Amino acid sequence: MDVPALAMQVSLVVFMVGSLAGVGLGVAPQDVLAPLRHGRFVLLTLALGWLAGPAIARLLLWVIPLDRPYATALLLLALAPCAPFAPAMMRKAGGDPAYVAAFMVLTAVVTVIVMPIGVPLLVPGAAVSAWDLARPLLLFVLSPLLAGTAVRGLWPDAAARLEPVVAAIARIATLVMVVLVIVTYGRGVVNAVGSYAILTQLIFLAAITLAADLAGAALSAPQRNVLTVGMSTRNIGAALAPLAAIESDPRAVVMIAIAVPLTLAVAVVAARLLAQRCDS
Repeated sequence: MDVPALAMQVSLVVFMVGSLAGVGLGVAPQDVLAPLRHGRFVLLTLALGWLAGPAIARLLLWVIPLDRPYATALLLLALAPCAPFAPAMMRKAGGDPAYVAAFMVLTAVVTVIVMPIGVPLLVPGAAVSAWDLARPLLLFVLSPLLAGTAVRGLWPDAAARLEPVVAAIARIATLVMVVLVIVTYGRGVVNAVGSYAILTQLIFLAAITLAADLAGAALSAPQRNVLTVGMSTRNIGAALAPLAAIESDPRAVVMIAIAVPLTLAVAVVAARLLAQRCDS
């Protein structure tokens, strides 16, 4: 039995379920509904998340040809906006709390719908059924989020007690997963530097962040900051969930794992800069 590989799979599942359940425990169902009636905000989220993001990724892969595993991982990341840690960064940026909640739910639901459609279109040779792609997303992305939200709506006191515990478990799982990736694929991380994989991913994150901020110019600053910071991050769990069905090369896992520190760094910088806009 490959103990490190098994441990990484377990930590990945705990990370995905714990992170998204923790987000759901902090979001009451009624908090989500009002912002979803804001047509401009919803349309911008959809257009940036699943049109602009994949388009930027394809353009970068045309300019900087990466090895197939790295390219596949970048396209999956492009189809999965909004990391589970994004709400904390959105709040630092002065984001509207109601729009934070709506953005999280909207991106999770649409990712589950769009990724099974988008992967066969974007990833050459991805001959896999839509259900095989959707199943892990339903189990590990959407279900934990909706379950946490349901608990928050029905038993708010219990949700308030559970939220910090679940968040702490998710943070530990994240640390364990990153350490295991380094231990198992350390040489692959070094190789990714020489292959321009990390540079390409960083350019992608910077480009989609800038595109989101420019596109949201007509929104109020708190709403615009939610959109910008949310798009600057990637849902690592959602990108990893369908990976086993379309790519067996471990370099794809490395590429997605690298997104954890990169998206966090970009989101921290964006949140600090955008917070000044709300203060002015």
